[in-house]
Amino acid sequence: MERKKSKVVELPELEKEVLQLCIFPESFESIVDECISEKKQSIVADAIKNLIHYKLLVAANEDLHLSWVYDSDKMKDSSFKATARGVEWMEAQ
Repeated sequence: MERKKSKVVELPELEKEVLQLCIFPESFESIVDECISEKKQSIVADAIKNLIHYKLLVAANEDLHLSWVYDSDKMKDSSFKATARGVEWMEAQ
């Protein structure tokens, strides 16, 4: 059975920038530091949450047994990386 191709999600500039920063696991603080278009932590956190919702980004917590577990209120304790779908999205751009 062939898998259906999912439609390409149209992302705002900030989400695109965050996703491109997360090819390898990046801490929340380094994402905020490296973001050019936005420096406010709460707005960057919202962009990360949107990317997780679209399954383009995942929490990558090495110290936890379940890497997908993260606390959205304590994002500073998490690292984030692009999923395979996120990398495919970047390649399609």
